Amino acid sequence: MIVNSKEQMDTIINNNPNFEWDNWTVVVYTEDDGYYNKGGVFKDGKWKTQYRYDMVDYGVWQIPDRFLAHVQV
Repeated sequence: MIVNSKEQMDTIINNNPNFEWDNWTVVVYTEDDGYYNKGGVFKDGKWKTQYRYDMVDYGVWQIPDRFLAHVQV
């Protein structure tokens, strides 16, 4: 899915605890075991996998649909 405004991305991030900002990069955390994963991080007392999505153009992010399937927009 292409998110083409910061306001829309803010809404997604504010309504979903598995999303957060890192400057202008969107970080998505999954609940799978990230201990042996290259993108593994220890967060909130658990190993998770993080996926990072940089802005592809001014105010545009491309986030895979699999992460947005159950997201409130």
